[in-house]
Amino acid sequence: MFFSGQGTVCLELLEQVPEIDTIIVPISGGGLISGVALAAKGINPSIRVLAAEPKGADDSAQSKAAGRIIKLPATNTIADGLRAFLGDLTWPVVRDLVDDVIVVDDNAIVDAMKMCYETLKVAVEPSGAIGLAAALSDEFKESSVWHESSKIGIIVSGGNVDLRVLWESLCK
Repeated sequence: MFFSGQGTVCLELLEQVPEIDTIIVPISGGGLISGVALAAKGINPSIRVLAAEPKGADDSAQSKAAGRIIKLPATNTIADGLRAFLGDLTWPVVRDLVDDVIVVDDNAIVDAMKMCYETLKVAVEPSGAIGLAAALSDEFKESSVWHESSKIGIIVSGGNVDLRVLWESLCK
């Protein structure tokens, strides 16, 4: 399977915390979330897999709503690693196995980056912090999934931070 390498992050997470019932994963081209969804649903078909996507590059949310791949004419987000689009290989997995897409704006992403740095002392790139931003969002907190979730795992990845962008974000 094309996504088995990306699925190992999920296997490691569920090995450490097997009682997780919801996983939030950044989404762009769909490779990471496809691997996570296949691995998670293979272990526990009732586990919820949620995508976290920036508002300025929300093709996945639009695609799920439309039931077909939507290509945006342009993207505009601080999360530069999430500007790719779903493809023919990833779309069927996202369509069938990803339970929902949570869309957040860049300010929420920056706030999540700040929280990671201030609380965890870890510099996380915007594309990696989006899962935390989604978990903290009003959209998620107001959803039935939030109320049904007792153990939430968040995939936080990437330390490729442009220090100028990080500094400007922290000073806002």
